[in-house]
Amino acid sequence: MKKIFHYFRQTKKHFFEQWKLDSKQLLYVRMLLIGLVLFGAGLLVGWRAPHLASFWLNPPHTFKEPPIPSIELAAASFFKIGFVTDWEYGDKQRLKQKITSEAPIELRRVVRYFNDTFRPDLVVGGGDYIESSNAKPERAKEQLREMNEIYAQSTAPRMYAFGDHDFRSLTQAEVIAALEIESTHEYRDVGDWRIIVIDPNYNKENEHRNAKQYVFGHMSPAELTWLEAALQTDRPVIVFSHYSPIPIPNSKGQYIENIDNASHVREILERSKRVAAVFSGHNPMGYYEERQGIHYFVIDTLVNRKSMGSFATIEARYLKTEDYVHFFVRQYGMNKVEYAVDGWVGKPARHLITNPPFEFQMPDEVTENELLDQ
Repeated sequence: MKKIFHYFRQTKKHFFEQWKLDSKQLLYVRMLLIGLVLFGAGLLVGWRAPHLASFWLNPPHTFKEPPIPSIELAAASFFKIGFVTDWEYGDKQRLKQKITSEAPIELRRVVRYFNDTFRPDLVVGGGDYIESSNAKPERAKEQLREMNEIYAQSTAPRMYAFGDHDFRSLTQAEVIAALEIESTHEYRDVGDWRIIVIDPNYNKENEHRNAKQYVFGHMSPAELTWLEAALQTDRPVIVFSHYSPIPIPNSKGQYIENIDNASHVREILERSKRVAAVFSGHNPMGYYEERQGIHYFVIDTLVNRKSMGSFATIEARYLKTEDYVHFFVRQYGMNKVEYAVDGWVGKPARHLITNPPFEFQMPDEVTENELLDQ
């Protein structure tokens, strides 16, 4: 080992004697070497996190083709959606990382913000409306109705996605009856858009799970066929699902598939060439990724202790003459973040993020509890 260190010292001495570097030049050389090391470390981390690497290698505001000029985009149709997921109402003050008893208070604040400030054209619930893991069916029905009464105060039309907790004490039929809806999946055309809500709450025997405890989703063949039919449109499509169809990171940084046949779901979404975005919940942290021209957003949960009060506002523009979309998405709550993304529908090479996610100041309407609780 001593011989190795001696060799490096001699090599260093000969190098500087040969090039005759003064102290200032030596400083520049050291700075260059440090820069190369840091750049290499950045690429290594980027290799471990491809979604971050895309930010570094494709800087914001860099386009492979020119974006639609803002003067043209100003003529695009404008559509607003309020999205709030994983209410998880329960009787316990705290259940692991969730403060389930606070769900009615938090949802009431969100609905008031939608009605008085954001004023969306549509509101969508992301599923897991009740926690219900050990609740008796009658109590679970009461909780579901209580939360729905708050949600029904929204002045905008409502849609519902469903998650695993909704069916831990209740069957699909009981949930439909309690909410007075027709189905656990739905699509409707609003303005220039088609909005689709899918139901991935099936088992591998392709039956609805019906009061079974589970964590991951599954799309039955019938549900996949229904989705494929719902995607037959010339409109741009936004899909809502409790579970994201792409692998998303958990708290340990591991990427997990939350729908066990998610590859089939993605294949159908991508083949349609009409899906502009997919919004999901289930995961207690926000996330964004673009795949094959589809923008996937995961919004944080309403009563997660570390991100209390989370919900999202979605502003979507569509320029029909160019088949071009622009999304501006804000996640509120303790973990505040916003995204702005552009792209031509169904053309992945042109879907590039225009602004990285960044934090912003929560508006007074959300932060001032005294105002909201009046």
